[in-house]
Amino acid sequence: MIVYYDSYCKMCTNSSTLWKKLDRRNKLIFNSFRLMKNYPPEMEKSLHVRHNNQWYKGYSAIVQIAKMLPPLWILIPLMYMLKVIGLGDIIYKLVAKNRKLVPVNQCADGEACKINPHSR
Repeated sequence: MIVYYDSYCKMCTNSSTLWKKLDRRNKLIFNSFRLMKNYPPEMEKSLHVRHNNQWYKGYSAIVQIAKMLPPLWILIPLMYMLKVIGLGDIIYKLVAKNRKLVPVNQCADGEACKINPHSR
């Protein structure tokens, strides 16, 4: 499974670091889409995962990651319940919308850059 995360996003890099620590079976590969030459612009809006020739994004990507990490298996029934009632996607979009980006040399010292709300 390949996890495409945003290396300009502190929350995204922290999540990736945690998932790497939980991935004792080495099932996940982490790639910053920011290092790709021509990444799809949609990757700036949500987490993307490629697994078994299928793409997952947003909350569905997080569910797929949890399925690969045994310490998170206990959360999967709750995650599916949140998916079915639509709350998982709502929470994911709210968090994604309010995350902060820190592009190298593009923000004032000590400040984080917010994602442009018009890019959604």
